[in-house]
Amino acid sequence: MILKLLIFSSFVFSNFAADALNSTEKVLHCQKGFKLYERVPTDRNRNTSHWCMKVVEHSDVYDRPTARSVCMDYDAVITTVENQKELDDVNALIRDNNKRVAVDGVFNPKCRSFDDWKMRKFGGLCDKRKELFILEDDHTDPTFIFGKWAGEPPTASDKYKEKGDDVDIYTIAECLSLHNLAAINTTGNLKDFLCGEEPDKQVGEVPFFGVLCGCEPE
Repeated sequence: MILKLLIFSSFVFSNFAADALNSTEKVLHCQKGFKLYERVPTDRNRNTSHWCMKVVEHSDVYDRPTARSVCMDYDAVITTVENQKELDDVNALIRDNNKRVAVDGVFNPKCRSFDDWKMRKFGGLCDKRKELFILEDDHTDPTFIFGKWAGEPPTASDKYKEKGDDVDIYTIAECLSLHNLAAINTTGNLKDFLCGEEPDKQVGEVPFFGVLCGCEPE
């Protein structure tokens, strides 16, 4: 009887210790200034269940190398939102500043051979909800945010010809940002922009106030 009681007590203690250990392992923290978000693990976000994010203020993040380096200073990567809660939090900051935030996403080189109207009309790989833009951060599933476009990407501007050549050359807006939802009067506020080009205030483009950075919890 005593032996059975000892075995039972040992079993209960072992389970209690295991539960306590598991409970301790579930306590996650973000580095100072970053907020912890829960995510639904998918194949497209590398089964990420938690992700830390922060809008780091910096005005020159229209330049993608600069945007990357700003995030690297925090041991983070340029990222984008994955669900409505994350988008609402970023949009609150965007409305307060009435400017825009640089987010992850670059134009897919595989889509350069398609005309703009073909990408939109025929979909496939280069559909704006699929892989017209690709992410550098593999902890984020872009399915949600790629359903929040403001207008039809990609936009092209600055049609020109090289000296001595009659071929028309177009620049493509290859980077992504989130704009003021109210200001652009649309249900989506994901927009593309020309990487490395300062916002053109003459055509109503708003400046940047920061970049969205992300990192794994500690």
